[in-house]
Amino acid sequence: MKRIVLGLVIMIFTICVTCLVWGTLRKIKNQKEKTEKISKLPAFSFATLTKEPFNSSEIRSGPVLVVRFHPECEHCQYEISEIMKSDLPLSGIRILMVSGADAGSVKKLFSGYNLSDYQALTILVDTSYIFGEIFGRDIVPSNYIYNKKLELVKVMYGEVNTKTIFRYLQDSD
Repeated sequence: MKRIVLGLVIMIFTICVTCLVWGTLRKIKNQKEKTEKISKLPAFSFATLTKEPFNSSEIRSGPVLVVRFHPECEHCQYEISEIMKSDLPLSGIRILMVSGADAGSVKKLFSGYNLSDYQALTILVDTSYIFGEIFGRDIVPSNYIYNKKLELVKVMYGEVNTKTIFRYLQDSD
């Protein structure tokens, strides 16, 4: 009887460990695939605030900063205000701000800024809610930094200091 119980315990333990290892390996493989997918600036098409299509194919060279945000997110609001106060929008770095919110909410967030002063800044609305499929995650705020060759340099989730963003953009040269 003891041998049967011991055999069952060993078998259950082996099955549990196997499932754990298999799940971990699958998760690592999925993460690697997502990272490879965005290792170069991925192809995408979002609408501008004027409802015109904007395609990533319009970007020929970097550096590029892609910022995922939502107008109601306090961390996003702070990060955007810090980006707009910094030299980033005027430094020649292409900045794409992408939101899944409606265009009215996004316009309201940027109403305090004269957007025509920022030629390298493009505000986009993800009306199809496909950002997560393209970039692998849909976390707000998130920042994707690409170098001059449009190769991924760094991904940062959560509120990030503009000095950190600028450092990675400079290091990408």
